[in-house]
Amino acid sequence: MQRYFIDENCIQDNYIMIDDYNHKHMQRVMRYHNGDQVVCILPSGKTYIYEIIDIVIGKLQQKEELNEAHELDVFVTLVYGLPKNDKFELVLQKATELGVHRIVPFLSKRSIIKTDAKTFTKKTERYQRILKEASEQSYRQVIPELMPLMTINDLSLYLSDINLVAYEESSKQGEHAHFAQALLSTYQSITIIVGPEGGFDESEIAQMEKLDIVPCSLGKRILRSETAPLYMLSVIGYTRELMK
Repeated sequence: MQRYFIDENCIQDNYIMIDDYNHKHMQRVMRYHNGDQVVCILPSGKTYIYEIIDIVIGKLQQKEELNEAHELDVFVTLVYGLPKNDKFELVLQKATELGVHRIVPFLSKRSIIKTDAKTFTKKTERYQRILKEASEQSYRQVIPELMPLMTINDLSLYLSDINLVAYEESSKQGEHAHFAQALLSTYQSITIIVGPEGGFDESEIAQMEKLDIVPCSLGKRILRSETAPLYMLSVIGYTRELMK
């Protein structure tokens, strides 16, 4: 059954007047008719089955609440050094499927891409649509929050109970325990930090260590910028959901 995230201003008691974007999707892509049913996720995170009672104007009626629990039981923040080309869009989509709650893009000293906050903001609508569609596809109950573009000096705003930075030099030095040990501790939130293609400058790692952010290895192999956050999210999901 197709799923849709619903804005607050679309809700009228037990009815929904669907927004234009979702309305067009129902009519032109799904070709729904009156009497068809869809799943709607309200801003509260609660999920209901709604029946289409007037496809022409996009009016839906609430029928049944669903008891769903598809979210990770810890709040995960991904701080991600912007990569070049469309790799960022790939990470947005896959990180959403893997359960991330907040994504914080940033520019580091070795970032290859040339952009600024104003240019980044112009693409926000496209990025938000990627997050929404990935959340619907993966049965999420919330859409991850995408923060404005930042620099490393803003990092203290996004710290959690556990804070880790993927650092290739840790792998070269044979350190393979910090990530695993951290995930075995008790925590309600975690921030994972991954650099762009060029990695991190030593001064940036030193700056993070002053904030008690722990550099960690992701194993014996050096992963690409777009692979590392997905690996870390997969491991977090495994330890929180499949090891219990």
